[in-house]
Amino acid sequence: MRSLTTTTTALVLSTSLAYAYPAAAGCWSKHKFAASDILQRDVLVVGGGATGTFAAVKLRDAGKTVAVVERDPQLGGHVDTYYDPASGYPVDYGVQAYFHNQQTKDFFGKFGVPLTPVTGSPFPQKIADFSNGYIVPNASAPDLASMQPLLAKYAAVLAQNFPYLAQGAYDLPDPVPADLLLPFAAFAAKYDLLDAVPLIWTFAQGVGNMMEATTLYVLQSFGLSHVLGLQAGFVVAQQGNQVVYDKAAAFLGADSVLYNSKVIKLARGDDGVTAVVKTATGTKLVQAKKLLVTVPPTLGNVGKFDLDATEKTLFGQWANVPYFIGVLAKTGLTDQTSFLNTNLTSPDTLPTVGVPGYQIAQVIGEGSSNVAQRLVTDAVTRLDRSLQTDGAATEFVRWEEHDNLGLHVSPAELSQGFYKQLYACQGKRSTWYTGNAWATDYSSLLWAFTVERILPSLLT
Repeated sequence: MRSLTTTTTALVLSTSLAYAYPAAAGCWSKHKFAASDILQRDVLVVGGGATGTFAAVKLRDAGKTVAVVERDPQLGGHVDTYYDPASGYPVDYGVQAYFHNQQTKDFFGKFGVPLTPVTGSPFPQKIADFSNGYIVPNASAPDLASMQPLLAKYAAVLAQNFPYLAQGAYDLPDPVPADLLLPFAAFAAKYDLLDAVPLIWTFAQGVGNMMEATTLYVLQSFGLSHVLGLQAGFVVAQQGNQVVYDKAAAFLGADSVLYNSKVIKLARGDDGVTAVVKTATGTKLVQAKKLLVTVPPTLGNVGKFDLDATEKTLFGQWANVPYFIGVLAKTGLTDQTSFLNTNLTSPDTLPTVGVPGYQIAQVIGEGSSNVAQRLVTDAVTRLDRSLQTDGAATEFVRWEEHDNLGLHVSPAELSQGFYKQLYACQGKRSTWYTGNAWATDYSSLLWAFTVERILPSLLT
């Protein structure tokens, strides 16, 4: 475990005396803070989710000092692991698995967290109409091997026509191709991919009504990089996916992570940044040479920053697809069985869980938490009726919104060069960005984006 020693902190303080940090947003004087409440770091990381934690660890490995501002009491963001109180077995309901690629192996391996291959099919075992509970006879999804022709066909279309999306970043040509602006139903018809729609939908549910969604966002939810990742397989942590973030937190140390905190003022300049951070133990002043923003750059998240007119315009254009997820107990449904709604316009799912007695529930596209829960309980009741089981005692042992996972802009804004303008924000006033607004929302792919495109600038 590494942590900042008194000697290291003193070294940072002494070298920073000649470093010109901007004033703290025009109202907080440094002299109002006790010495113990002033943190001087190489990099301030806003957001301690999967990507923010990964970046902070990489920065520390490279000898940089960091301060991570995290709104929750633990790192990991939407990884979400629930531990069965009776057995202690983990139920991973946020990030349910990782691509078995080098980034995953390196990150988990650094902390000695063993990984287990996911041997079951990633496809749902039962197809049902959640509106009436009807389970389609003999309609369980085929295994991965039987899906290879469709995967190959889909991958060939993407590789031939949209190779610039292969790494999951929004590297769009100018002008943006009209095909990427189409509703996905029109795109699938044009490229003879309608037979692949059920396969694509299994992985691209986060876009909501996939057939009406803008094609670019469907391809970013399940594109060429995801097909390659699917071929490599999936892995999970034996002790639950949360464990790697707990170990990362211990590695970073209490002096590098501010839990239950948020930035309430932030000033940026070419020579560094100054942030006022409200924490559970009082208000802190953080002065850093560089800023890494890993939270989605919505006005709700970064509105307290000193945004310029361009940033305000860009960050104010986001729309979002609501996404609720939870863990159910006492449903009466068959253990380790996934149910997928036949209605492509209402992507509600009940994915499988490896721990007996539990079911994960996802509701995408419904903005009300109460309505989303009612959709789940109604679907369970109807499925129980068809299966002749009893789920009258269904309980939500976990339920939360995964906010801002489905950020998108309109086709008109895309055609006007939204992502070219967004990417131009990188590096301005000592600020860099990573996370799901900047590349496809799969942890290992975001880690690769961060390593290849962001960290080199933060390490100089």
